[in-house]
Parts: sequence; C-alpha cells; structure tokens
Amino acid sequence: MTCPKTCEVWVGAHSESEASTDMDEQTRRSNVCKVTRDEAIILEPIDDPKSHWLYGNQFDDYPVCFVHPMSREPFKSELFMCECVRGNPCKQPDLVVADIADPVWNNANGTSEVQVTVSNIGGVAAGGFHTRLIDPGTSANDVQGVSGLAAGASVVLTFTFSYWVFDPDAELIATADYKNQVEECDEDNNQLRYFKKG
Repeated sequence: MTCPKTCEVWVGAHSESEASTDMDEQTRRSNVCKVTRDEAIILEPIDDPKSHWLYGNQFDDYPVCFVHPMSREPFKSELFMCECVRGNPCKQPDLVVADIADPVWNNANGTSEVQVTVSNIGGVAAGGFHTRLIDPGTSANDVQGVSGLAAGASVVLTFTFSYWVFDPDAELIATADYKNQVEECDEDNNQLRYFKKG
C-alpha cells in the first residue's frame, strides 16, 4: 500500500508528506518512507541491532520507497515503512504562553518593553481573547488583545511598563485568555512565569 493508505488503515493518521511538483514534475506528492536491510524487521518491527534505516520518498500511487544512499546508486524497495503523523486529539483551541522574552528598555518612550509569544496548540482556531502581563511586585499590568489565532499558530505581543522592571530582579507572569473568553481543551496551561536576577 502507499503511505497515505497505510497510515490511514494502521493508525488512523496522515502520512508525513510534502508537495513534490516543484521538485519533480512527474509526481504530486512525496511521502516519507524508510527501508532496512532485514525484511523481518519491516514485517514485524522489532528493536533489532540490524534495524538501521535509510529514509527515502514514496510518490503518489507507487507503493515503493525510492532511496538514494550517498555512495551507491539509487534503488527502490517494495518493503518499507512509513512516517505517520497523528492528528491533534484536542478538538478545541488551546492557548499557551510559549515564551516571555527578556525585558528591554525603550529610551525614546521611557518604558520597559516585553515580548510575549502566545501559541494555539489546539486543533481548532481560537476566537478573540486577551493576554495579560503582570508584575506581581508592583501589581502593574498591561493587556493586549488578539482578534483570533489559527490552530498551530503563534503571535508575538509587546507589553509595556512605565518603569524599569528590574528592581533589582524582574518577575513577570503572563496569562493567555485571562478573561476566559475561549473554551479550551486545557484551561490550566495558560500561564507562564518569568524571573531573572538583575
């Protein structure tokens, strides 16, 4: 079977693939496949010392894996395994704070600026929401709104404080969807803490 069919039947997933027309005018899509020298390992996958794999391409409706080793001629094999990608089990948005960058001082405005990356790791796009960054030492905070965020996408937001946040250390807490506007797969993973000594 081809990799898309194999992944669908065996694990209910999609094949790891890429459009190939740009690189190979004869084919539409290239799927990731791998071959090994021992047929038994492919028919019944085991953790065997001989399980040394070479990766290749399985194209369109051709149930063979094309491999090009560095020091040998290209070859094809009908005995291969496919790389399958399971879908996201989360059928709702799931907003997380992926990163809080080091604060920087903006001389022109006399403010601390902090960039915060918010990601949607869920399987569905999120509607509008607000993210808050708070300095628990002073209770000062800034809020930024996002009109929406696609599944798998990220957005970088810039927050400002009217003082230098290192006093002498900096502690900040970012919360995505702090108003609970979005119904998510996990409502307990929206927060990230930043701490750095000055």
